[in-house]
Amino acid sequence: MRRRGVLYRSVVVLAGTLALVALPATANATLARTPVPYMGWNTYYQVGSETPGSNNITESTIKSVAQSLVSTGMANAGYTIVWLDFGWASGARDGNGSLIVDPTQWPNGLSALTSYLHGLGLQAGIYTDAGTSGCSGQGVGSYGHYQQDADQFAAWGFDAVKVDFCGAGQQWLDAPLKDPRTLYAQFSDAVAKASRPMILNVSNFWTPRQINGSVPSFADSSWDSYSWAPTYAQSWRTDTDIGFPRKPDGKGGIQFVNVLRNLSHDTGTSSNAAQPGIQTAAGPPGTPASSPIAWGHWNDPDYLGPGLGMTDTEAQSQFSMWAMVAAPLILGSDPRLLSTTNLKMLTNSRVIAIDQDSLGAQGYLLSKSGSAQVWLKPLAGGARAVALFNTGSSSQQISTSAGALGMPRASRYTLLNLWTNQTSQTRSNISATVPAHAVVLYRVSVA
Repeated sequence: MRRRGVLYRSVVVLAGTLALVALPATANATLARTPVPYMGWNTYYQVGSETPGSNNITESTIKSVAQSLVSTGMANAGYTIVWLDFGWASGARDGNGSLIVDPTQWPNGLSALTSYLHGLGLQAGIYTDAGTSGCSGQGVGSYGHYQQDADQFAAWGFDAVKVDFCGAGQQWLDAPLKDPRTLYAQFSDAVAKASRPMILNVSNFWTPRQINGSVPSFADSSWDSYSWAPTYAQSWRTDTDIGFPRKPDGKGGIQFVNVLRNLSHDTGTSSNAAQPGIQTAAGPPGTPASSPIAWGHWNDPDYLGPGLGMTDTEAQSQFSMWAMVAAPLILGSDPRLLSTTNLKMLTNSRVIAIDQDSLGAQGYLLSKSGSAQVWLKPLAGGARAVALFNTGSSSQQISTSAGALGMPRASRYTLLNLWTNQTSQTRSNISATVPAHAVVLYRVSVA
């Protein structure tokens, strides 16, 4: 999350199956397994910012959104985490150091809220910062209280904790022992010792030199989190915020140009050669083979934003590409305000299955010519997902072949268009006329 023009970053912790793994001494955490990327909804981009000067993150609002997730079929499609972001509390503490919960904001308390969400078949997520506060000295920060807060979140029944680095970065400028990997290792250890297994999402959103023109360094930025975060957490941010909170006057929101930026930094393409190992950092429990991690670990390019500034075509492209790169699918838009078109898009089971594929491979850019891109994602059972992505401003033909995708030799291949649900066959060529800013998404298998 960002305040006063600063993008906001966070860390997630979700409940799941207890798992043990041998890790370095600085990262001896026991975290939830997350065998596939998690899915849900977060308050930050719309609900938490709809009315300037007031706090919309309240018990009644959260319950209303939760009911919407269930009634619209989104929960059944997999969007089960209801995530409280910046603004759920002021950050004030009592004489024992415990976080103070405002009874006007949460009249029945947070334990009652998580019980309500669990009763609907949902999970509950919460936010904090690795510093003493969030951005610009505002909101909840856990520094000096990591174990106390992790224990409290678990006791309240939360399944996910998002740990920002906005306040911590501004406060200490990544000084030694106050840098991201040191503080996140400490928070990971606190989560491991809590009474409830949770998912930890590292959300250090700062890009190199973003704080003050000189810090953070590349090594302490979001661009390098993939090199160390998998042994501490189930997910980690790979770039700055994808947008700004949506305001009633239409300002803020998520623009397609930032979707393209975050996608680039999530994949380590040729234009981003400093991150060549980012795709292999992601994977299910038991990977990588050289140093197995007991939980699933996923690159996080930030939230989905239909209805927050993009066209429906652009929003569908974001969703397609997030599925291709095995990203956590967290909705930033208010589900109560989504159009029928966007609801249908977000609940497309064929596309969700690409993201949730059990192989857990992250897709990558296979080839490109100008604004025409071909992306490939290996799937369990030997099939492939292929995205023909047109980032340009006019329609164009985009092509590849079964051989280029690494498919075994066969007389014919079946192409399932995951958006139209139409099936066709080809001897080799895979081609489509793709509109501007659109994606044609296929599942390719041997006929």
